[in-house]
Amino acid sequence: MTTDKNELLYYDENEEWERSLLIFNSVLKEITTKLEILNNEFKLTKQYNPIEHISSRIKSADSIARKLRKKQKELTVANILRYVNDVAGVRIICSFTSDIYQIADAIMRQNDVTVLKIKDYILNPKPNGYRSYHMIVTVPIFLSNEYVETKVEIQIRTIAMDFWASLEHKMYYKFDGKAPEKIKDELTDCARIISHLDDKMLKINEKIQNYNSDPTSSNESNADIIDISESIVSQEEVIQSSGTVTETNEFEEILVDDTNYNEFVHPVSPEESFRHLREKKEHIPDSLKSLYGTISKD
Repeated sequence: MTTDKNELLYYDENEEWERSLLIFNSVLKEITTKLEILNNEFKLTKQYNPIEHISSRIKSADSIARKLRKKQKELTVANILRYVNDVAGVRIICSFTSDIYQIADAIMRQNDVTVLKIKDYILNPKPNGYRSYHMIVTVPIFLSNEYVETKVEIQIRTIAMDFWASLEHKMYYKFDGKAPEKIKDELTDCARIISHLDDKMLKINEKIQNYNSDPTSSNESNADIIDISESIVSQEEVIQSSGTVTETNEFEEILVDDTNYNEFVHPVSPEESFRHLREKKEHIPDSLKSLYGTISKD
């Protein structure tokens, strides 16, 4: 039997839980409004919108209960607020990998946003190939006679990363999380292909942005650039909801232990991780690099 997210946990905690839901829903509105403003600013100042789509959700009661059981904590409102960082969640879908760090940097620079924890699965993918950028932040929610610093998880990923993660989740669901090794290997191979596609699209975009209209001053010919542009399907045609905000019941569950959220997860291999780091770190703003500490091949 499942429980609705609005159903009380214990009869004597109903009022406290309803108040918590009010605050969690409010923090989603705060974050999505901030993101919409940032996206509109990019459109105005740079004629470019890095955010393709924004979705938000409140974690279901079943998912909250599973998380607390895993931590061996009693299901109470106090424990939910203390031990579950992602009751409120926002997912941002971007065009390119560089957009992810640009958006993360813009979020971090907001005066009323405090970054508590980060986990960069782009520099250090999960063993199954999962790639995304996760932040746990707090935002103050102002009530009539007080303000409450409220936690929200922000996931930032590209269209390609989201494509893989969504389908991988659906496929794993059929096996109740215990997929055959052959299926796991094939999905991991697909993740590598998706990663290569992201890298390739970013490089093509950078070539287009840096292209000089005078062919005599460029190593690329006009024909090359035309071929590239014609081979790329406009993302506005593919994603009709560009820059919109939607609500969803649940994100796919990412099984990570967030007790050590500041530490990087074990990469696929040290060599691959370090190669990824050298290639990607140039896109990370200095303000975000300080959050990582010392990153080395070891």
